[in-house]
Amino acid sequence: MSTPARRGGTATSSFGVSRREGHDSSAFYERFTAPEINSDSEIARHSCRDELWVGDARDMDAYGDIADNSVALVVTSPPYFAGKEYEEAVGEGHIPADYVAYLEMLEAVFSECVRKLEPGGRIAVNVANLGRKPYRSLSADVITILQDRLGLLLRGEVIWRKARGAAGNCAWGSFQRPSNPVLRDLTERVVIASKGRFDRAVPAAERATQGLPSEGTAPVDEFLEATTDVWDIPTASATRVGHPAPFPVELPQRLIDLYTYRGDLVLDPFMGAGTTAVAAVRTGRHYVGFDTEADYVALAEERIRSEREQLDGHSDAERWKVTVAPSCNGKQSRLFAEDADTSAFTGSRTPGNDSDHLNSDDDFQARAVREGRKAQELARGVLLDCGFREIHDKPALDGGVEVNFSAQDRRGERWLFDVSGAFSVTQRPGLRRTDTLWKALGRAGVLHTLGLSGRLVLLTTDRPAPNSAGYRALEAVTGPRKPVYAVIEMADPQDLGRLRALAYGEV
Repeated sequence: MSTPARRGGTATSSFGVSRREGHDSSAFYERFTAPEINSDSEIARHSCRDELWVGDARDMDAYGDIADNSVALVVTSPPYFAGKEYEEAVGEGHIPADYVAYLEMLEAVFSECVRKLEPGGRIAVNVANLGRKPYRSLSADVITILQDRLGLLLRGEVIWRKARGAAGNCAWGSFQRPSNPVLRDLTERVVIASKGRFDRAVPAAERATQGLPSEGTAPVDEFLEATTDVWDIPTASATRVGHPAPFPVELPQRLIDLYTYRGDLVLDPFMGAGTTAVAAVRTGRHYVGFDTEADYVALAEERIRSEREQLDGHSDAERWKVTVAPSCNGKQSRLFAEDADTSAFTGSRTPGNDSDHLNSDDDFQARAVREGRKAQELARGVLLDCGFREIHDKPALDGGVEVNFSAQDRRGERWLFDVSGAFSVTQRPGLRRTDTLWKALGRAGVLHTLGLSGRLVLLTTDRPAPNSAGYRALEAVTGPRKPVYAVIEMADPQDLGRLRALAYGEV
């Protein structure tokens, strides 16, 4: 038997290649001045944690005892440089009136942050670029501070897309005329850099033996989405948060999951309403932070208390589930076969006497999320735990249609399962995404027209929003003799009870 030829590696000059296996970029980097990298691996233990201070982060030691080399990640969104009237109105009248002085203030704060960062620790700075006549790239100035002035290693720049299309800033300039059109603000930037080295000091296995934080928490789906350089995350409501310029919890949450271990220390020198601290609590990390306004520190502490109360009794799996509004509960049953007698089943009942049921204390979903499994892997496990057998990946079907699984129930009848969604901080997962929903309905329509054996069930991380167009469309095609037999939300115990009922033929 002949040996398959080994795939050749790619190089930076190989433009247009579809893969980057064995990629050699040395020739590319030789054209630049080599960065200064050190091998320092001394990590200080946390001397203080879970504290907020009313004070100026340019002199952190005057307020708290944050040990040097103890912070794993700095996440912050500096106050806007938007004019004195705005700043005084929002309690930020301390911001320098001169832009050069503003940058000097940022440099002084970031210098303190660098001192507190452990070797390989990261800093992520969220900024909005400024002005239109002329445009000023604050992100470029922040890069200059971090890379050229403070000697950090630049790791990348994320585009945070806050909205799409017509939802952007309404300053059109000359509307539909070429005299002076204006680009509307739909995005902000997150500049990311690391201290002294590209990797975190001390490998995870060695960290564990030393009693240091060593457990990552980002599931595969979230990791794959977070390592792109465009993040679609809606903004937070200023009225709901109580701060005029809040950034959404999902933004620091993603950075924390991506760059830190559970139990690490996260610092925000411009804490504001405490969004970074809330994200730290939500992800099992510790926090420290500063703000010059006592009212905002009090608000942050209240939000942290509220977050801790909400998290009591919740699992990691539930953290990755986007909550569906309770108002949809009364209509959920219409998305399942109307002849299914499943009202008695909840997440704790086991049909029959089978021992492979979901354990309410440590169900498959919680295990899968902790292990960083993909939604499709989770779906396979859910099918097994609910009682389905003979599960096959991507069964051969006519009509050019693919679904994720086929399986048999306990009566030997065939079912088809299509999986959609991911466990990430994005706000439109699963069948909430319009494109995902219509693709799923298209596949269902083709299968129904062909009359193939096997009833189709859609497994998802989230269903469409109640009363939305997608919800009504899905409702119209779901039922015993319709293209979709049932829709199962994999994080919903009631839905899993219905899925078990299907597996045991109790329909």
